[in-house]
Amino acid sequence: MTTEELPALLRRLVLPVYLPTALYATGAAAIVPVVPLVGLDLGLSVPQVALLITVAGLITVVGPLPTGQLVVRIGERGAMILGGLVSVAAVVGCLVAAWSDGNGPAPVWAPALFCAAILLMSLGDLTWDLGRQTYIADEVPVHLRARAMSLFGGTIRVGRILGPLFGAGLIAIGGAASAFFVHLVAAVAGLVLITIFVPPHLRQEIDPDAPEPEDLPTRGAVLRPLLLVGGAVLVLTLVRTNRDLLLPLLGNEFGHPEAVISLVFAGSAVVELAFILPAGTLMDRFGRAAVLVPCLALMGVGYLLGPIAATVPGFIAISLIFAVGNGLGAGINKTLSADMTPSRNRAGWLGLWNSFTNAGALVGPALIAVTGAVTVVTASFATGWLSLAGAAWAAWWLPRLVPGRARINRRSGRPSASA
Repeated sequence: MTTEELPALLRRLVLPVYLPTALYATGAAAIVPVVPLVGLDLGLSVPQVALLITVAGLITVVGPLPTGQLVVRIGERGAMILGGLVSVAAVVGCLVAAWSDGNGPAPVWAPALFCAAILLMSLGDLTWDLGRQTYIADEVPVHLRARAMSLFGGTIRVGRILGPLFGAGLIAIGGAASAFFVHLVAAVAGLVLITIFVPPHLRQEIDPDAPEPEDLPTRGAVLRPLLLVGGAVLVLTLVRTNRDLLLPLLGNEFGHPEAVISLVFAGSAVVELAFILPAGTLMDRFGRAAVLVPCLALMGVGYLLGPIAATVPGFIAISLIFAVGNGLGAGINKTLSADMTPSRNRAGWLGLWNSFTNAGALVGPALIAVTGAVTVVTASFATGWLSLAGAAWAAWWLPRLVPGRARINRRSGRPSASA
């Protein structure tokens, strides 16, 4: 690799991938805090809002499978454009529903429109994201993959910081629903960039009567390592989801002011950003386990230290442990998804990967619901031990499976899948 190769690649991906990703992440993050609030304003009950969020979460688990097949048919660029159009239409629907009440009660159709728009937005997000994921996996050389993917994850993190800030400014002026306008502007801008700067790929027609290449991996050869490695990423998804739930709950349990909890989250996000490029460099040079294992181990230790959150310094210390661990894992999900999926029908395999690993976002809160019935600290302990088990799982399987796939690829003349 020449010293100019990485900067040139990153510059080539700024307009088609990184900037649209940052814009879309900014808009999506702006509406996260207000979706429940707008739903309540429109007349939904708390259980109905919770059900809406749950169904949206289920879409992220079930949706990638058919979405992956759609991407295979229409291509990455088509998927990104279609996903962007669907998301823009959904955001407009949310704004119409939210602003339909004027100064009186909301019309009877407004809550239904709002719920339908949120669920439609989840489908648009899936299509948009899977198209980007497939595009970058195919465009980036393997020896630069982790750094490119880490920066990809970093742009999402930047958006998650900027989104609530922009949203808060508009909310102060026009109310909670104004945050959807941030998402609308960001999604339209990202869609324009994709339409202009993502070149259309010529689809290669496959002759159904042509013999399969001898070195083409079988379904079983792909599925087994994908699920074994994906198991560690499923735990990572669970651990990340529970962090966003348990840190505020621990702060509340020990009586810390809401302002302190919010500032701790903001500080943690800044710390995570510092690890974006180092994480990618470690992965490209020393392998994927070099970041996933310490990521899960550190976050597991943070959960096990839950009782020290009783003091503000202890609460800050735990949040910093989470930030360092999660920062080390920047881009690991997307990197491994590209490592473990063959170039043939990649979008379909990525759909399976995303469905499997996204299940952690549902299992995590369920774990808190069960163990948190005792105490919040008990839920923290349970998540911590599971995270350490995930670290051990990753330490065992990643060195065996990811390099193994690389050796097969070298024999077949295709690029290596390991750093």
